[in-house]
Amino acid sequence: MKKPLQLNSLVREEITKVWAIAWPLILTNILNALVGLVDFKMVGSLGVESIAAVGMSRQVTMFILVLMIAISGGASVLVAHAHGAGDRAKVGVIAGRSTLYMLYTAILLVTPLGLLTSRGILVALGAAEPVVLLGVSYLNIFFAGGVFTMFNFALSGILLGVGKTKVSLALLVGVNLANIGLNYVFIFGAGPIPAYGVQGAAMGTIAARGIGSLIGIWILKSPRFLINIKFSRGLGFDLDLIKKILRLGGPRSLQGIVRNFSRLMTIRIITLLPDATRSVSAYSVGMQVRMISSFVGLAFMSAAMARVGQNMGKKDPDMAERSGWIAAIMAFAIMTVFALVFLTIPGQIMAFFTDDAGVISLGRSFFIIIALAEPLMGFAFAMGGSLRGGGEAMPPFIYSSVSDLVVVIVAGYILAVPLGMGFTGIALGMAISAITRTIPTTLRFMKGKWKSISL
Repeated sequence: MKKPLQLNSLVREEITKVWAIAWPLILTNILNALVGLVDFKMVGSLGVESIAAVGMSRQVTMFILVLMIAISGGASVLVAHAHGAGDRAKVGVIAGRSTLYMLYTAILLVTPLGLLTSRGILVALGAAEPVVLLGVSYLNIFFAGGVFTMFNFALSGILLGVGKTKVSLALLVGVNLANIGLNYVFIFGAGPIPAYGVQGAAMGTIAARGIGSLIGIWILKSPRFLINIKFSRGLGFDLDLIKKILRLGGPRSLQGIVRNFSRLMTIRIITLLPDATRSVSAYSVGMQVRMISSFVGLAFMSAAMARVGQNMGKKDPDMAERSGWIAAIMAFAIMTVFALVFLTIPGQIMAFFTDDAGVISLGRSFFIIIALAEPLMGFAFAMGGSLRGGGEAMPPFIYSSVSDLVVVIVAGYILAVPLGMGFTGIALGMAISAITRTIPTTLRFMKGKWKSISL
């Protein structure tokens, strides 16, 4: 049994290790959200319809791209276990094969699926025809370059598994700066390059991620980053590895599908409300801003998954448990700060993106209600990541799915439409879902069944 002083030292050391993984991920995720906000700021000058088109298109891309989470998430856990056990050769094999599997999925499934279904999804969501036309023009370009998005996501998952989140952050800074600059050029035009409007936002994004992919290949092949990937080892299909990846990452991917389906259905419900275009615009901006807060929780989810996985690879389940609790408490604390910002200046946040008084008013009420749920959501994210790191991937999927499908959609609809609360009812449904997700996820982690799972 560890002495109190030794235990306190181990806890402090673990806090440092969790934070070392989490803070680059926080900045990485915030940078991703900020690029999205910059897109909204740029296209906002083109009109409310352009904001709605980009906002709805983002939901479509997230719905289809969740397929990459199955491979990236599962591979990240396996890489973390191999790295924790000190098996660098295994790290390289898993990284090489999972990356190529991701690229196969992009070329054979994601890009064709996106190109064929984008218009139908936007129409099904109830978008007005001008919004549909703008959205399809954006999505056609985005999915044509889907292979670059998938590669960047695979790279981030592998770097997370070996704890090299600072490398991922450095790469993203460069990619996002290029993204912002290229977006401006393609949206508004510069020199011989004409103004492409909404299409330009997709063009800038894909071009920047193409640059990131070239740099990413060098990172994966360089021995200095602890991966030393061998792409030739991934040319065949390792069915055992694929099964493990899908068992670990599949539930998280399904969770992403459910979550994004919930968001799509939420937009559909919003289109039933009066002044639907303004409501969709307020929701799109609100969710994009909220991503900054949510990404903090997701960073600690990933940090918890990596540290729990690494500690389980070292055969230290007690420290793995401490890693989970530490990540959850840290996520709760930091997301409380974001909640206070949302409560304090909701109107000013919305006014930055649009001068439409109706959109600003709707967004103000959204932020005030959502702020109350943010700390709990961060705690739930970290608890779910801890379970995944321990190899128990299905329970977090079940709990989040019930919250997203039953609470967000059903409760949101009842509050918004039959009870006449409108857009406020949508926000209330989302806030309540944080409670229904946090309680069962935490209880499952406390039960400790994940400690006996062998990968």
